[in-house]
Amino acid sequence: MKKLVLLPAFLLALALAAAAGEFKDKGDTIAVDFPAGWNAGKSDDPAVTLKLEKNKSFFEFAKQDSELGDYYLKARVKEQVDSLRSRGNSLSGDVNQVSLHGVSTAYYTSYESMGSQVYIAFFTYNGASYAVSASGMAEGDFRGVMSSLRKPGEVIVLPKPKKIKVVKRRKTKEEKEEDDFAAGIFKDGEAGVAASSAAVEGSTVTLAELPVSTETVAAVEASSAAAVNAAEGFVAGLARKREEGLPPYLPRKPLSLLLWASVIGLWVAGSFAARSVASGYQNPKLPPPPAEVPPDFFFPFIISKIPTPKDVTYNILTRQKQFLLAEYPHEHALYLFGGVYGCLFFHVGWSLLAFMGKGDLPVNLLLAVPLLGRALASLPEIFFIIPAIMGAAMYFTKPRSLDLYDAQSTLMMQVTPFESYGLIRDGAGKEVARLVRKGGFFDRRWEFVDTDNLVVFQVRDDHPRSRLPRMLFGHLGGALTTHYGIFAQERRAGFVFLDPSSNNRFQLHMDYAFARLGHPAQILAAVLYIASRERDTVYPSF
Repeated sequence: MKKLVLLPAFLLALALAAAAGEFKDKGDTIAVDFPAGWNAGKSDDPAVTLKLEKNKSFFEFAKQDSELGDYYLKARVKEQVDSLRSRGNSLSGDVNQVSLHGVSTAYYTSYESMGSQVYIAFFTYNGASYAVSASGMAEGDFRGVMSSLRKPGEVIVLPKPKKIKVVKRRKTKEEKEEDDFAAGIFKDGEAGVAASSAAVEGSTVTLAELPVSTETVAAVEASSAAAVNAAEGFVAGLARKREEGLPPYLPRKPLSLLLWASVIGLWVAGSFAARSVASGYQNPKLPPPPAEVPPDFFFPFIISKIPTPKDVTYNILTRQKQFLLAEYPHEHALYLFGGVYGCLFFHVGWSLLAFMGKGDLPVNLLLAVPLLGRALASLPEIFFIIPAIMGAAMYFTKPRSLDLYDAQSTLMMQVTPFESYGLIRDGAGKEVARLVRKGGFFDRRWEFVDTDNLVVFQVRDDHPRSRLPRMLFGHLGGALTTHYGIFAQERRAGFVFLDPSSNNRFQLHMDYAFARLGHPAQILAAVLYIASRERDTVYPSF
């Protein structure tokens, strides 16, 4: 009898054991549960610490070199999305997340490849970061596996829901009367409802039935007609004055609207081609810093850019949680932009008026100006040439410097224009280094030369192919923003990491082995000055 009782219990235990299994990675850092049928596999990649397989499906965990925070985890996912798109894969690019039982968060994206759903995820748990590659699972199963991540031997205890105590309360006399009244309404049936509906309909008056005096309607129509007649009379009067007076010194006609449509169409098509050129860039990888970083290692600098029409401000956070601030003025840009693009928009509008049969209106308006009418009608671009000349004069005559301040608003570094390119001074005004421009149109580089006339490092354009498209189409929302790299003796010492989610955020990374090439503030000031002076604009610029 005892054997008969133990047999079902034994079979039940076997069934539960076959339903799911716990697997640990090589370093016993994480453990995860998988449904029945999944088995441990082998991988040739040394970074893969755990691989599970089931038929054609697989699930891999690859340990990363350093521990990553949420910001970098999401950035890694977006980098993978950009890389897949550059190789012709079609995916939405949404970054989803799944909670690791409230301790951490995994970020992932998914796409379809050869009939199977593929997942790419990054997460940090138990002091280590992992990249996940999976294929052949439904999204619900994938999220279930990820949510089971834990330390080996860790027991996940879910919080028990609190019991809600129901307290019964006797109704007051007034509440009973209200309930009886409501019950009486529903007992009256459809007849009462129909009667009330009829009463409402009888009291409803449409807008068309409201009495409106004929005098009011006539007054509104008369005022509208008077406004139209006044506008037409004004335009006709301008045309009549032109016929009666002298014509412009130079006869002017608008360009064809078809020409502008062709230019805009070519620009839009070219911008898509330019994006494909930019997608070929991949961020470089630097070796991770040591586990115990000394306090004088300030990289990476996390930088937020705040551009305005007059200047640009950089808010900087160091690795040691120190706040810095940098400023660079560019007042001339507003005048140049207003002059050049104001003239462009004027001609587009003029062509549109000509398409509508009002092409003479701008010339007639300018001819009506006393004394200068004929001159202005001959050269309407003068309204835009003047601010453009003002902007150019400011650009060539007013020096622009980048100023770097500490958290107490004390000047730390200043970079001013110099005959070679830029001169770097410390807060006391002492020269500490120079920036020397080298290279040609595409091969741009800037040498950091110390006071002993030795080249310490170079700042280079890491993706020179994007320069010409950027000049023609602007930075296209950040897709064509310049990628800067730092090199010492032809070895990569650092680079500027652009935030894929915002054109106004980036980071300055340095290899730990090269971080002491110069003072961190000098390296930061040099990179910010180059980025500010070369300035990637949202509009085409040369």
